[in-house]
Amino acid sequence: MTSADTGSNSDFKKRIPEVDGLRGTAIGIVLIWHYFVVPTVAAPATPLSYALVLGRLTWSGVDLFFVLSGFLIGGILLDARNSTNYFKIFYTRRFFRIVPIYGAILLLFPALLFAVQRANHGDFTWLTAHAMPWHSYWTFTQNFWMAHTVTLGANALGITWSLAIEEQFYLTLPFVVRFFSGRRLLACVLAGICFAPLARTAIRLLWPQNTITAFVLMPCRADALLLGVLAAFLLRNDLWKSRIQRNNLFFAILVPVLLLGIAFLTLKSASADSLLMQTIGHTWLALFYVTVLVYSVSRTNSLLSRALRLKWLGWLGGIAYGTYLLHQFVQGILFGYIHAHEPRIMGGATLLTGIVALVLTLVVARLSWLFFEHPLIRFGHRASYSFEDPAARDLSKSASELSPS
Repeated sequence: MTSADTGSNSDFKKRIPEVDGLRGTAIGIVLIWHYFVVPTVAAPATPLSYALVLGRLTWSGVDLFFVLSGFLIGGILLDARNSTNYFKIFYTRRFFRIVPIYGAILLLFPALLFAVQRANHGDFTWLTAHAMPWHSYWTFTQNFWMAHTVTLGANALGITWSLAIEEQFYLTLPFVVRFFSGRRLLACVLAGICFAPLARTAIRLLWPQNTITAFVLMPCRADALLLGVLAAFLLRNDLWKSRIQRNNLFFAILVPVLLLGIAFLTLKSASADSLLMQTIGHTWLALFYVTVLVYSVSRTNSLLSRALRLKWLGWLGGIAYGTYLLHQFVQGILFGYIHAHEPRIMGGATLLTGIVALVLTLVVARLSWLFFEHPLIRFGHRASYSFEDPAARDLSKSASELSPS
């Protein structure tokens, strides 16, 4: 969810609008989940309860974020793997993209919470209950504490488990890409994809009462991230890219099969921590999302690609990171102050509060992007990757090793 770069391969020099649209889709369905599906109180067997069924998997926007992060970060690393300042530039840019707004929220959260509590009005217990040690948030290790305590911690910062996973992934993938190439690199990626569901299954069998561990630890969620990396590999290889663009039958068969699986998971009401989801469900979702990604960026004239290039969707994708970090904090503050309880939609007044929280979140995230995040990202990109041999910029020789002999 943090990725904003697109790499430097000749086909990937400019921003990919379809990816921005997918990022907008990801944050959009996360907002639907947290703002409307989870808090809505609906009587059984009512039209509203049936409508909510359609939103049962909207929590999986995070899985789409993982696929997109793997695709973008994997592509950046592949394009820069022969640079002389590979690690320095990568981590400098990641720092300025991720840490400043995250650190600002960690600093502002207790200050704003103290201010609203001093107003002696409202109830903000929901925001702070079961908080992890503060140092865990600063070190991106909160997911380990979550696994240990079997809780996502304080609701205002509970969503940062996914950020911890991505940061831990960013600490490992650059070394794999730098020191492995061709089929060995591909083997590492495929092994990681296969390992993740096996690890989740093993954890659930060994500790069936612990429904959090397999959900929040990086190796257990690496399948979605590495499927994105795999997509970056294939689309940077002329042979594989050509095959993907020509093979309409493959997509015509694969997409309906994946959609049937999505429908099954929806009807089974498979929650993120259910046994079904933690064995094969997360991998199935990731396969669906990476298929949508590959199809959209390889068929730019398709209806899907045109839909993903809608300006409002790209706009939403541009502020996705800030929106993700802010949305539950804003939601909790408003509900706690106005209604003195956790986010819960029970009628017109509480629905209006949810809508106001949504609008306010988007406004604050946009301002953060314009005046805080974007200037820092531009500063981080002042330094560029350098190559001793200009020909090293061409990834065709490396990518050709991925082709079947």
